[in-house]
Amino acid sequence: MADTESSLNEYERQRRANIERNNALIRELELAGLSADIGPVSISSNKRVAAHKPRPTAKRAKTIKKEESPAPRRTSARLAGLQAESEAVRIKAEEEYATAQERAKAERQRVAGDIKFEDIASDALSKLWTFNDDAADAQNEEKVIAGDIVQLRKDLSSLTLFEKFEPNDIKITPERIYNIGFHPSVSKRLVLAGDKIGHLGVWDVDEVKREDEDEYPQLYLFKVHARTLSSFTFAPSVSEKVYTSSYDGSIRSVDFTTGVSSEIYYGGLSSEPDAVSEIHFADQNMLYFSTLEGELGRLDLRSPKDVTKFRLHEKKIGGFSLHPSAPHFCATASLDRSMKLWDFRRIKTTRSHELQAKYLTRYDSRLSISCTSWNSDGGIVCNGYDDTINIFNLKESVTWSESFTAPEELKPSVTIRHNCQTGRWVTILRAHWQQNPQDQVQKFVIGNMNRFMDIYTADGIQLARLGDADLVSAVPAACQFHPTKNWIVGGTASGKVCLFS
Repeated sequence: MADTESSLNEYERQRRANIERNNALIRELELAGLSADIGPVSISSNKRVAAHKPRPTAKRAKTIKKEESPAPRRTSARLAGLQAESEAVRIKAEEEYATAQERAKAERQRVAGDIKFEDIASDALSKLWTFNDDAADAQNEEKVIAGDIVQLRKDLSSLTLFEKFEPNDIKITPERIYNIGFHPSVSKRLVLAGDKIGHLGVWDVDEVKREDEDEYPQLYLFKVHARTLSSFTFAPSVSEKVYTSSYDGSIRSVDFTTGVSSEIYYGGLSSEPDAVSEIHFADQNMLYFSTLEGELGRLDLRSPKDVTKFRLHEKKIGGFSLHPSAPHFCATASLDRSMKLWDFRRIKTTRSHELQAKYLTRYDSRLSISCTSWNSDGGIVCNGYDDTINIFNLKESVTWSESFTAPEELKPSVTIRHNCQTGRWVTILRAHWQQNPQDQVQKFVIGNMNRFMDIYTADGIQLARLGDADLVSAVPAACQFHPTKNWIVGGTASGKVCLFS
């Protein structure tokens, strides 16, 4: 029994010695981590060892073959090895900014004095401005039935888009058209348009320009103002001159027989001039103009330096109109959401020593009023951002005396719902009467945001909706009748024109 215990103790000592030796060997070979995995793995009878998910194989980066002629890269201070805040970079950036500022300022700087359009030959101007209205009146005498609305609606609806050239080919100005209209002549169709950077474009409708074997519209372009050309008009009985106004604060006359544009008024007493929004003649010599400062001015062309200004609104006057049969009456449309009527036969001085015409009455709108237009029968039309066109029947206005007391507030005879939300990129919609309708029906035209032009009578009856969904690709926001003929022209934000006749 003792021998057995003795042999077991010797065996145990030998086994432990072997274990110690093996562990020492493992430590020496730095395989201690491997020893943790040596030995049996016990698996419970009711559990499974979860299989290890294989790692996703890393995608091999695509080898991009270098092109022999790589495209030029953008240069920068970092790639050039310069510090971002280095003095050289800062000076260069300041110089470029100053140059850009000077260039922009020069483009917006008005040119005082006369402008000679030397790039247009005198024989071309002579051909452009040649009219024979007496012969045209004798040959084109029309049979007019006054008040025949049914026939008139049929005639206006049958007006067709100019066929010689598509509207996209008739780019009369380089920038957005702010106003458009016809020369009063009936012997030739002459369309004029003013754009947002001061160009006056002229389209000689019935002439063509030929280059090689191709034909193009006969267009002329005159740089008259430094900023938006806000309106233009013709003096009574003087067809060779067109008068233009601008946001640069000036009014100019353009004589197409001599090819010279002359400045007749400038309202700038500081670095920012009083922008002129609209002009109209009361007679051969008296020119009225409105400003974005809420004033109305009166200028006698016989003594242009003698200018009288009247304070009529606290906010800008977007447009105004004189009564064609009684031009001492004036209607003004303002950003202050009102249309007001004035009598210029009686002038008073306000407490702030400003001149003001006799106030007659007003119409208040929910939002600003964009324009107002007075026809020869005494009817007024105005429209604005409240999406309505309002017509006022004031036929008796021509008989108002200086002591006449008008109603405290005007009520429209007719109100027409009309979308006037032009947004930032479309010219403000303005309703304009035909000045002297040959068919003796008072009617006005206004642009439609669905790329049409709508025509209405003084009673609010719609006579026609002119357009072409395929060819007129933009809103003809600026539109106008010929003074006597049923010709209608519209201008778009891209400087293009559509003509219906």
